[in-house]
Amino acid sequence: MLKLIVHHSPSLIGFLFSINLNLRLSRPQFGHVLRITDSLITSEAKHKTVASLYEIIVNAPDASNGCDSLRIAPWSAETIRESKRRFVIEEIWRYGESTGENIVYVSVDDSTGEKDKATRKLEAVEFHHDHTKSTKKKPVYTNGTVHVTVRIQIGVMEYAFDERLYLKESTVRRLNRKRPKEERLRFRKKGSLAQEMLRELKSLLPKGFKVYVLFDSWYASNKLIKFCRRNSWHVICAIKSNRKFDDKKLSQWNKAYKHRRYEPVSLTATDQRKLTYRVRSMKGRLNNLPFDVCVLISKRHHRDHRPRYFLCTDTSLSSRSILQKYQKRWPIEVDNLYVKQYLGLTDFRVQSFEATDKWFALVYLAYVFLQWRLNHSPPDQHLHSIAEVIRLHRQEHAKTLLQTACEQAIDLLDLPYVLNRFISQTV
Repeated sequence: MLKLIVHHSPSLIGFLFSINLNLRLSRPQFGHVLRITDSLITSEAKHKTVASLYEIIVNAPDASNGCDSLRIAPWSAETIRESKRRFVIEEIWRYGESTGENIVYVSVDDSTGEKDKATRKLEAVEFHHDHTKSTKKKPVYTNGTVHVTVRIQIGVMEYAFDERLYLKESTVRRLNRKRPKEERLRFRKKGSLAQEMLRELKSLLPKGFKVYVLFDSWYASNKLIKFCRRNSWHVICAIKSNRKFDDKKLSQWNKAYKHRRYEPVSLTATDQRKLTYRVRSMKGRLNNLPFDVCVLISKRHHRDHRPRYFLCTDTSLSSRSILQKYQKRWPIEVDNLYVKQYLGLTDFRVQSFEATDKWFALVYLAYVFLQWRLNHSPPDQHLHSIAEVIRLHRQEHAKTLLQTACEQAIDLLDLPYVLNRFISQTV
């Protein structure tokens, strides 16, 4: 295997210094964070274990040191997350100051990271109900991890703000039986995790921004909607057909309005296709919500028997504006794809929940670095996606590797030594 990292990326080192990680971690801890983060982006291995990550670094310490940094080193995932959150809010504030943008879109979602069915000993891994694969008649359960994420967007600037690992209540009870009292885990529902992260956002976000919180129907609980409105934030979300609007189910409203004219709404999809939806709008109150909302019944065509329902607490918006703003939730799905497919989110091999939590924090730290490079890339680099930033990062390391190997071969005139240094002998 070719050792791809001769020197760590100067851009990554500068980024880690800019979020003050060098001040919050000891020097050895910072070194391991730098190695893992850099190699997560650089490695093209199918499975990005700590061993395979350290194997591509020239003069790297033994991989067991990296594992120990996750397992027993006295730092927590919250150390990474707190620095990352403050950095993201500072970026949002500077962008708003320079452009005059004051509308912030906050997206909430969860994602399942699949592991092998035989994986049993990792504390964060458990069988979870997979609503994307399940049907009404056949539920599907996937062995893996579930985490909840919050992303933030203002104008063209986008960042992953925060993430939390989710454990089922039965899993928390089982793990706590073997833990001392001071190390026991606390069960929190997905909605509670989302609310916890939004509370962190509220404490950091400066005044003067108008916030729209976006999520799908799985998070459209009255509790979360009320929480957003108490903070003077608006909600745009999908809701299920069995929710009651003015004491009648939304599915019944769809039948009652079958003779009412549709409002055609044209939208541009992410692949630039033009899509037209048939929309009916209603204003009133959902049961147990003490304020007026706007509800949309949206169909793809006239004979669509499975319309989708959307809720918006900002009743001044038109149907087109509501759907356009809800479209901004889609990039959080793209984030989930990148961290799982490109950055090895589910490739961890550490056993304890705390070590896995650190791994998740490091993967999202690498992803925020990629977003930062994309947001601040000079025009001549022509970077338009995270995939292009990853490609650039790998090309920079490849150029450094080739240049260093050629220089050493010329200076030392010892080709076997150079080959031995830059090619791993591990089979």
